[in-house]
Amino acid sequence: MTGLADARDAAGADTAAIDADEPTLAAVADDRAEATGASHLAAAADIRIATPDDLTAIMTIERDSFATDAWNESSMAAELASPHGRYLVVERAGDVIGYGGLRALPGARDGDIQTIALAAVARGSGQGRALLRALIDAAAQRRVREVFLEVRADNPTAHGLYVSEGFEEIGRRPRYYQPDDVDAIVMKLDVRRWQERKIPDEGVRR
Repeated sequence: MTGLADARDAAGADTAAIDADEPTLAAVADDRAEATGASHLAAAADIRIATPDDLTAIMTIERDSFATDAWNESSMAAELASPHGRYLVVERAGDVIGYGGLRALPGARDGDIQTIALAAVARGSGQGRALLRALIDAAAQRRVREVFLEVRADNPTAHGLYVSEGFEEIGRRPRYYQPDDVDAIVMKLDVRRWQERKIPDEGVRR
């Protein structure tokens, strides 16, 4: 599956319905809570495991975030139900304002962040970083050693977020995101090293 609101983007006109094993990333907000004065959003939010009941809210954010390559509802439902994945949602005051997904097969040394997307109202509040960290924590719980993702080359905000968390560029896929002809930057994170250096995120309950 391909896609991510900026970190996840599709490799083809209809990647929303295919390539389920391909990682992608969506429009991910950076951690600007203090700079924007939006720290109260982070404090009031909760990250939890996604359920089938979240599908409608997730699809609303999906379509808003990925106008040209949104996954279809059946593909997203399959992702939520897959035993090989872990999908999380960010919830505030009973509303889902973001979601993200990790794919890691049993016993595998590596995993892929499939998608991360936030509602426009949640961007710039630190929720993107909190969600990313929660997905990496989920990978660590599955004994994954390396996490991979892809991010659009024209999204410096998302790229900067990943770099700040320890992701390193390992390659590029020319014109990967269609129909926009944008390159994908392939990135990798050493999970153990990340665990050693991370600062606990106290702003969001997990």
